[in-house]
Parts: sequence; C-alpha cells; structure tokens
Amino acid sequence: MTRLVCRGLLFSLLLVGGLRAQTLRSDYWRLIRTAADRGWADNQRIVEEWKRTSRPSDLWGYDAPWHPVCLADLLGYLYQETKDRSYAEKVRDLLAGYGDLREILPPDYASKRIEYRNGVPSLSNFFIMPPYARAYMRIRESGVLDRATREKIERDLAYSLDHTFHFPEWGAHNRAMLRAESLYYGALALPGHPHAARWKQLAETLAADSLNQWEIEDATGYQGVWLYSVFSYADISGREDVLRSPMVHYYLDYFVQLLTPHGNLADFGDSHWSAGWERFIPVYEKAATIYRNPTYKFLAAELLQRTIERQARMAGQKDLSNFYLGVVVGSCFTDAHRWADDGVKAERPTNGSREVLEDQIGKKFVFRNGWDRRSTMMLLNYRDEGDGGLLGRDYLRQTISVEEEKMHHGHADENGISLLMSGGSVLLHDGGYRPSLPSGPFGAWRADYFHNRVVARKNKRDGGQRLDEFLRNSGAYRRVRTQKIDFLNCREGDVGRSRLIDDELGYTWDRTIVYLRERDLFVVVDGVKVLRGDYFTFTNLWHTRRAEPRGSQTFLTSIDQIASDKLPDNRVLTIHFPENAQGKQIGTFPTTRHNQDETSIYQTVSGYYNAGDMEYFVTVLIPHDRGTAPAIGPEAFRMVDVDRPGRALGLELAQGGSRLLIGVKLDLSIDLARQSIGPRYQYSLGRVAYGDVETDASFIIARVDEATISYSASTLTKILYRGRPVMESLPTTFGLQLDGAPPRPGYPKWRFHEETVKK
Repeated sequence: MTRLVCRGLLFSLLLVGGLRAQTLRSDYWRLIRTAADRGWADNQRIVEEWKRTSRPSDLWGYDAPWHPVCLADLLGYLYQETKDRSYAEKVRDLLAGYGDLREILPPDYASKRIEYRNGVPSLSNFFIMPPYARAYMRIRESGVLDRATREKIERDLAYSLDHTFHFPEWGAHNRAMLRAESLYYGALALPGHPHAARWKQLAETLAADSLNQWEIEDATGYQGVWLYSVFSYADISGREDVLRSPMVHYYLDYFVQLLTPHGNLADFGDSHWSAGWERFIPVYEKAATIYRNPTYKFLAAELLQRTIERQARMAGQKDLSNFYLGVVVGSCFTDAHRWADDGVKAERPTNGSREVLEDQIGKKFVFRNGWDRRSTMMLLNYRDEGDGGLLGRDYLRQTISVEEEKMHHGHADENGISLLMSGGSVLLHDGGYRPSLPSGPFGAWRADYFHNRVVARKNKRDGGQRLDEFLRNSGAYRRVRTQKIDFLNCREGDVGRSRLIDDELGYTWDRTIVYLRERDLFVVVDGVKVLRGDYFTFTNLWHTRRAEPRGSQTFLTSIDQIASDKLPDNRVLTIHFPENAQGKQIGTFPTTRHNQDETSIYQTVSGYYNAGDMEYFVTVLIPHDRGTAPAIGPEAFRMVDVDRPGRALGLELAQGGSRLLIGVKLDLSIDLARQSIGPRYQYSLGRVAYGDVETDASFIIARVDEATISYSASTLTKILYRGRPVMESLPTTFGLQLDGAPPRPGYPKWRFHEETVKK
C-alpha cells in the first residue's frame, strides 16, 4: 500500500472508532480531490437542474448557482499544486461559461430592477466572487486561455465587481466583509483594469469596520462567515497583523467554548443546526498555525471528523477516507490545506463551566462536565444588542427589513437556554433560522416565545384564551438590556445569574442556573420584578419534540431530530416545576421550530402587579437514561419555607442522609437602607431564613448532614444555622459618609466563601 492509502485507512478507522485523530494536510488534500472529481462528474446535471427550476427572486434578483464557481476554485487549486493542465482547462470552461447562465432570464428582466439598468451581473452575490476571482488567478498564467476567453472571464468579473457599488453595505458584519473580500480579490485578479484602484479603495473602506472593531452579529452561522472572510482578506491584503488583534483572538477562544458534545458549534441567532461548520475549519487551522494553539487544532479536527461521521451515517457510507462533502466545503478546504501545520498537535480543552467569555461582548454561560461525546453541556445566551457598533446597526435598521432582528441576525433569545446535551442526546435546542422572509408567521423563529426563556406580555390573559395565541404578536423585536450578575464555580455545582431589563414593558428578570455537577441536573430559578404597576402575563417556556405528562407538574421529554439530523435519543429530560402556587397554570401547546413540529411546555401566571411586586418560576431539569427512572427524581425536591416570601426562595433536595439547600435572593435590593449611609446594606434588612439556615447572601448552596454543614455563598456578611453563627465578617470603620457624618462601624460583604463546619 502507498503511504497515502495507509493514511486514509487510518483516518477512517480513527473516525469510526470515535477517537480524536489528528487531521493532517494530506487528509484535506484527499477530501479536496474527492470533491473535485465528484463535483465535476455532477456539474452538468446540477447546472441543467438549476436551469430547469431557477426563477429570478423578487427579493434577491438573479441568483446564479454556486456549484460551478466553487468547483472551479477546487480545480484551480489542484492545477496550482500539481500543474496538471487538464485541471486548468476545466477551470477555463467553467469560468468562461458561467456568464452564459443568464440566458435563462426573460429578455426584459434587466428593466425590472434599477440596479440592472446596465445589465445583470454574472456573479450574482458576494459569496461566490472570491472563489471565482481566485480560480481565475490560479490558471491565469497556465497557457490554456486564449484572448477571447480571457476577455470574457475578465469582463464578467469586472462588471460583477462594479455592480457592488449599487449597494456597498457597510458595518462590522458578514455581508460587508464579504464585499470587501470580493473587491480586494478582484483588484488582485485584474490589476490592470481601470477600476482596480477603485475596487481596492472600497474594499479597504468596507473592511475597516471589521478589522478594527467588534463584530455586531449574534448568530453562529453568520459569525463563521464573517470570521472566515476576515482571515481570507487578511491573507490576500497582507494584513496578517489583524489575525493577532485582541478582537480576532477573542473570537477564536470564544468559539472553542461553544463546541458541543455533538461535534458542532452551538447554534444561536440566525443559524441552522450543524450548518456553517466548514468555514470555521480553515480559520482554526490558520489560528493554530499562528498561535501554536493545540485547542484550535482540536476544534478543526472535531468539526471535520464528527461531520463526516454524521453525514456518512445518514448516507449509509462506510468508507470515510474519501467522503464527498460537496464543492462548497472543498473550496473552504483549499485554504485549510494551505494554512494547516501538521506540527501543531491537537489537544482537547479541559475547562469546566465558565463564562463565554465575559459580560460585555460574549454574554453567555456554558455549563459542562467534560469534553467527550457523552458529556453534559448547557448554553445560556444573555447577549443583548448592546451599545457597540451603533452606526452600523442603525444603517441596517434604516436600509433592510430587519425589524424582527436583534441587530444583527440575532433573536429575542436574551436569557434563553440555547442548548442542553447529555449522554450524546440533545435535550433542549434553539429555534433555528427563519422559515421565510422577513421572518415567517408571527416572527418565526426570532421572537421571544420560540426560545427556552420567560416571556412577558402586558394585559391579563383570560383563563379560556389559548396561551400561544395570547403570546403571538407581529414578531417585531423590542430592544432590551442584559447584565451578568454573577458566575461561580462552587464545590457542589456551578452557578450563573444574568438579568434582562425591559424598560419599555417595565420589568426586570433574573435567571439563576444552578448545575449540580455530581448529580448532573439543573435548577433554574426565574425571578421577575415589576417596575411599573400594570396587568402582566409572565410565561416560563420550554420547547421539545415529545412531552409526556408525569403528573400535574412534571413532563418526560425527548428530541429525536433537528430538521434532517437524526439524533441519538438514548437519554431523555424530565422537566419538573416544584412550585405551582395558586393562579399559575401548567400545560402544553403545539408549535413549529427549526422546520419541524414540536411541543411547548409552559408555566404561566396573569394578574395585576404593583411597582416592586415580584413573580417567580422554579424549574428542575433532570437528564437521565431512557426507560429508567432518574437517580434523583422530582419527588426529592421540595420548596422551603422562607420568611421573606416573594423576595427569596429556597429549594431543598433530600438524598440519603443529607439535605441540599439552594437559596436564591430574588430581590437583591432588600439589603439596602433608604438613607445614604455607608455601607447601605444592612444584615437586618437583607437576611432571609431558609428553614434552619439564615443569611444575607445573594446565593447559598448548603449541604447539611448529621454532623456538618458544608456551604458555598456569595456577597454576604453572615450565615446562621439554627441561630448559631457559622460565618461572620469582621467589623471595620467606614469613612467618607455621604451624609457628612463621622465614620461609622460596619461589616464588609465577602465576595464568596465556602467552608465545612461542625453543626
């Protein structure tokens, strides 16, 4: 056997065995050749089918097929690497004939759109301009082009580049960056053209926002498009310094944390499940080479290997060494092959639950207990539109139909749980991309009620009114603000608290997630505070494929697929509402999310709320094996009596001979004295008794057994157990009193403390 065949077999065996093999440049080369061979064989059929079915779009105008252009890019790369003239000849024919596809258009079509008054461009969008220009550059000096063919190719490319000036969309987002990349490639491909300097100038103008600022999108799929375009632009413009910028480096670390046990990147915003992965692979190969970072190499390998596994399984194909991934993927892999360095060895990350990456740009929490295929992972997205990139966001608002978006390509998913996986099964997932433009009926699927979150509506819902009808509206996005309150890694589990502030409707909503790592379950506490008196309906929503009632407050749920992706369903999720006070209702309604029928589970309450009133929901999420009862069932949880009802809540988990208390202060302002003294917080005002435990902590998790109390608590001055202090901060003198009084004694709050003490 040749070395290449041996490598292919080894690659295949490693994939089948589920091991994390090192993806080498030879692997990319083999996949590129397979894509080129299969793509060429299929090209005529694909083009004829496109001719038969294609119609100009009222929205997009002429939309030419991607396949011939990406195939030309692949073949051009093969010529560049092998100097086999037959590859260059195929590229020539594909590029020269591409403009002829416009023959399907009606004779008067150019008169239908103002931007076509001088003719319809052969390259209909900016996604395919870079590979077209790149393919031409690769065969330009091959000797296969006669004068007429060269002029035809260059004329089609030049007019398509000039057409970009009809809508030179700008801002730090994917569409502007794609335009910049296209124009710069055009200037390189046609350096002697009279407009080359103009193309280059506009390219540099459009790229400037993305090269120097934070990107303004919150959507996995489009952030991948943007990032790949930034890397490609940096490559061709000689701006590799950009790839070492704090912003780009940030996004590289950011997406590592979004890798799921499924082997894809968690989708949020305008994204499809498991889509767009191919653009991240060349990015992370280049990043691994630049930064010598083994986790970047791991991400690229995981995305490729796990995608091949899934697609091969769906296709019933066992030979993974020469798997056909399509010419679009193959086009991306030409860069992966160029940029990869086999000297960087892949290593999986080792961190557990954490922020992704902070509370200004990323605004996400990830909870996880590992990085293998059966690990548990949950993603919470509390990203709002934010204050950055205002000029670019406003320009989008003023030019295109984006009233249903969180600028840009984002959803009303603030404080929503985008993903929960455990044991290889998907137990909660995001709503998916829009089904039509602008966003489908009632804002599908960007509106708040398509996400695993609490939604608020003004007015009181009548008891006989269907909840889904009550929640629906036009889907127009209403801007809200979000903040991180806290994130902690405690001994018993991981805790994240984030806040949504809706100034328009007049409420705040804090979501606290507690992940009990050893027990592998989640407690979600949602506290809503009303800012202005009015009628409100608050609803806690969870979406799934199948929901079987298990009593009045519990559901057994499962997800067998997302769109066309058949998923392992060896694990299920028990959703339990341990609290259901009078006036709250629990139920389900059918819905459609991610191009499939699903079921929405809800707990809802309506009524009149005065300013300062609070409402809350408690949800327990228990992943467990299908066909078996969970090790810790819903019956193990009970609400704990508190002496500040409505301002704090306690939940107790009884297991064996110990009890685990989770105490959450819903209203963090109750500690504060009205008068301006320092410190304003007072233990007497902020203390809460959770049964035997009393504390002013904003959060406490305490395990009580026969002999000891083991606790973790945040922002506190004292903890008492049955009236006996188990933790107290020490007094100090606070000067600079705001009321001008002399210094006063007081107690500083401890940021965080955990300890085990005897009872």
